[in-house]
Amino acid sequence: MGMPSPSPGWDALVRQTRAETRRRKRRRRQRWMLWLLTAVTTAVLVVIALFIREISRIPTAARPAALSASARTVSHGTAQQAPPRRHGPSAVTHPQVTDTTSGLSYQLLTAPWQQDCPSDLNSPTFSWSAGENAVAGHVSIGGSVIDWHGLACSGLLQQQFAYASPADLEPTAMSLVGALDPAYYGGVPHSRTIEDSRAMQVSGHQAWIVEFSMNYIDGASQGLTWSSELGAVVVVDRGVLHAPGVFYVSVPANLGTQDVATLVSSLRLGS
Repeated sequence: MGMPSPSPGWDALVRQTRAETRRRKRRRRQRWMLWLLTAVTTAVLVVIALFIREISRIPTAARPAALSASARTVSHGTAQQAPPRRHGPSAVTHPQVTDTTSGLSYQLLTAPWQQDCPSDLNSPTFSWSAGENAVAGHVSIGGSVIDWHGLACSGLLQQQFAYASPADLEPTAMSLVGALDPAYYGGVPHSRTIEDSRAMQVSGHQAWIVEFSMNYIDGASQGLTWSSELGAVVVVDRGVLHAPGVFYVSVPANLGTQDVATLVSSLRLGS
């Protein structure tokens, strides 16, 4: 015997139950979405309130800059781009010593430094075509009292020093230091120490620097008021068929030996 067919009333009850279930689920989703929207809105309002409070703490004079920086950060259009920064009067260009013979140029230090390399430094071994100097004091040599200078001089490497390629930069620089010692420091007993010897570049050209110190054993007996001096020689390769450029600097301690680094770092080679 077969099962009896559901009555029409039963079918209606089932449909009504299913519809009510769907409505309850829809109401739960709506309540969930409303809660989520409320939470997000509240969080955004809290962030905005905190931002406004922080902005209010910025001194009045600083607010335009802070707001301008914020606008530049978020903008992507050319209309919102920051204007190019202009260099005002604070931009300083130091006076330069320009050596047209060697092509080298370097900073002209402030007083007591003055332009020109003393002409009595020129010899068959050294020929300086530009430079600067400052009188550090006086020294008694052979019964004569003469000025002792701080020096920064430049010129071309003389033919007495063999040079064929950048591979010769280091030995050439060391040879120059060895020749400078008796030529310019021989009148006062001293000891020489090599402080540094390394490759460097001057305006993209290969170069070599040898830094040395002179310590005067009994300089006071000859009138020196300083006991040491810092110097450097830089040899710069200027390319095939061109003699290298030479830069020589020597600064007594009473003039400030930090000037050696200042002058070396300012060194440039023109095209």
